[in-house]
Amino acid sequence: MQHGEQSGAKKAAAWVVSPNGQVKREMAVEAARGEGAAAAAGAGEEEEEVQAGGMIAAAVGDGFEGVEISVRIDLAVLHCPLCLLPLKPPTYQCAAGHLACSSCHGDVPGKKCHTCGGGGGGGVYARCPGLDTFLRAAKILCPNDLFGCRSYVAYHDVAAHQRACPHAPCSCSEPRCDFLGSPPMLLAHLVADHSWPVSKVPYGEVLTIHVPESERRHLVVAGAAGGDDERVFVLSVGALGVARAVSVACVRANAAAGPRYRCKLWAHAPGGGAADFVHMDSAVASSAAAPGGEVAVDEEARFLTVPPCFLHLLDAGTSKEMLIRLSISIDIDIDMS
Repeated sequence: MQHGEQSGAKKAAAWVVSPNGQVKREMAVEAARGEGAAAAAGAGEEEEEVQAGGMIAAAVGDGFEGVEISVRIDLAVLHCPLCLLPLKPPTYQCAAGHLACSSCHGDVPGKKCHTCGGGGGGGVYARCPGLDTFLRAAKILCPNDLFGCRSYVAYHDVAAHQRACPHAPCSCSEPRCDFLGSPPMLLAHLVADHSWPVSKVPYGEVLTIHVPESERRHLVVAGAAGGDDERVFVLSVGALGVARAVSVACVRANAAAGPRYRCKLWAHAPGGGAADFVHMDSAVASSAAAPGGEVAVDEEARFLTVPPCFLHLLDAGTSKEMLIRLSISIDIDIDMS
């Protein structure tokens, strides 16, 4: 190779995982092909090898900083062999390699290994910081990814994440409908496939709606003005003797996902003026399914009782169907959130 060709070669760092489990850092050389080029590339090649016994737990070098890979791991590796629960830091290991989670480690006297310490072999547990690092880095996609969650969570934290995941699926309450989806997906389904009426209102503002007896439910989408973090609520009307019970629920599978909400609800009497109404101010319950036309009236339920004299004619002279004229205001409960 001529001198000009050699000096004009461009070198780019590359990481290569070889079949024997070694990780090599190589300098790839771009130059004219030929025996001279091959010789120059071989002479200029830089290699750093990191041995990995079956699994690469960590690699030394700035080239791996911030780089993530996808791997397949036997699930048993991520669970305590004693209690079978997911391992999470701090973890413990004896000299023979037997593992224990912090709970199981605390159950034995003298920190003796469950497997080899009890027989007088002297196996004693010690902290395993390498495994702790691996467990913190071993992340999986949230199981609710089908419903819109894109979070990657440490494997040992998945259960806690699912209990608070705002994308946890909710079900449809329509008969013989097995739809399952996140609250926004369920909202779109109820409107498009079941023709549920829907109204939008900013937090803290008042929405007035008419609910005919034949509908018995109305979707309300509330959110901050100009924001995109909207929540789905269902206003339901059910029979309560000759009266009506009206309730409001936030559609979400996990109330722990927060925040908490309060609802102010008014039912207006026909022709009674602005001062003739019944009123309720209450915390909003959560429901993992969009409530249908039934309203729970047990001791724990929150509902507004609407007297029969508060029912309006839907269209005087052409219909005998009655409706309830309601005003609703939903806001985040600062005291509870």
